[in-house]
Amino acid sequence: MTEQQELWIGGRWATGAGVTTTVVNPAGLEPIATARLATTVDVDHAVAQARASFDAGVWSGAAPAERAQVLRAAADLLEKRQDELARTLTGELGCPLWFSERAHVPNPIRHLRTFADLAQAHTFDEEVSDGANRSLVIDEPVGVVGAITPWNGPLSSPAIKVGPALAAGCSVVLKPSVEAPLTVMALGDALAEAGLPEGVLSILPGGTEAGVRLVEHPDVDKIAFTGSTATGRQIMRTCADRIARITLELGGKSAAVVLPDADVEKMVAAIMPMSLVVTGQLCISQSRVLVPRSLEAEVTEALAAAMAALRVGDPLDPATFLGPLVSSAQRDRVEGYVDLARTEGATVATGGRRPDDVPPGYFVEPTLLTGVTNAMRVAQEEIFGPVIAVVAYDSVEEAIAIANDSPYGLSGSVWSADPDAALAVARRIRTGMVSINGAPQAWGTPFGGYKQSGIGREMGMEGLRAYFEKKSVALGPAVG
Repeated sequence: MTEQQELWIGGRWATGAGVTTTVVNPAGLEPIATARLATTVDVDHAVAQARASFDAGVWSGAAPAERAQVLRAAADLLEKRQDELARTLTGELGCPLWFSERAHVPNPIRHLRTFADLAQAHTFDEEVSDGANRSLVIDEPVGVVGAITPWNGPLSSPAIKVGPALAAGCSVVLKPSVEAPLTVMALGDALAEAGLPEGVLSILPGGTEAGVRLVEHPDVDKIAFTGSTATGRQIMRTCADRIARITLELGGKSAAVVLPDADVEKMVAAIMPMSLVVTGQLCISQSRVLVPRSLEAEVTEALAAAMAALRVGDPLDPATFLGPLVSSAQRDRVEGYVDLARTEGATVATGGRRPDDVPPGYFVEPTLLTGVTNAMRVAQEEIFGPVIAVVAYDSVEEAIAIANDSPYGLSGSVWSADPDAALAVARRIRTGMVSINGAPQAWGTPFGGYKQSGIGREMGMEGLRAYFEKKSVALGPAVG
């Protein structure tokens, strides 16, 4: 069993003030590690180092090419540890090893390289003239960043925040979750070995008190948060008092709109990973499938058969599609929503139980709900589990209205044999990201949502811009 007894404070391992927690593998329920948790004292210590490093200019004053070189070197170091990191991540999260190997570990490495390239290519100073006067418009780092990340992306979510913040020249205090505090620590090791100066980055796994202190801290200029909408609201209120900058990536209840001419077989095959990868514990999961009433029976039958055929079990088995949920509390939440669906009048077409033929763990069968109306709580609230709700509609106009009848607006998809018709519907859905027929987004596409799904965008150039402040310097009369 791994013993992670120290915290990463200011670029080095340091004894923290908090207690240790036991990290349990959600598949098998055996303890796999102990990890030190941060207290408010540790947060204060880390913020003080971040503030000092930023004000001294040891990183904020470095050339963009120098910052890019450090990020690329850190990516190279993480790449050498891919196999180890994938197994650690699967152990703490419970997602299938194949997904850790294909996405959870390589994507963060790619993010670091992308932000290195963007920073090196970016024009930080731009002269503007109106014919009479000249100004120099400067992109400067926003300052000290407090980054708070969830358990469902133990390395990817930190990389999406730490990568652009460091590329911009910020100093960062990162607070990952209590549930998955292991893999992320490799990010600190890699960046330090790559040459990141001391004081610039701290990594403090911790609970609510540590997070609240980080959000409230007067020396933190920006909060970048991924998590629940409820917590996002609290962060907005707190940051409003001192007008701190924020980026919020929050919940989702994404709709897959199946148009009448869609290829049902292809849609069902493609929607399985879009809805159920990481056991449905992703904010972008396609958790509502909107179908024409004429196709309701056909789609329901096909979805039920496909979901019942998915392998649930040991995440280390290459044949496993769904691992466990991350914790007993998360399993209780999902099972509570399945019970609520029955109470509301929906039908469980398949799943809804704990599987019998799996090892001990927080497993739930992939579950299909039918007879769902969009007014039901199971159609409006984020379940964060392997649950798909089928909602029938009578016209395309009604489908668009149902898709938009949600407090969220993060992701979605449209399915049709006519790409132009699908695009026309996609344009009318109030959501930050839409896929046509399951197509993946281009790398570097802005990631974020409308309405209560958040504020701001991450990834790509939009993600880098989120860590800049604009300064205009008047230079004097235009020449010539």
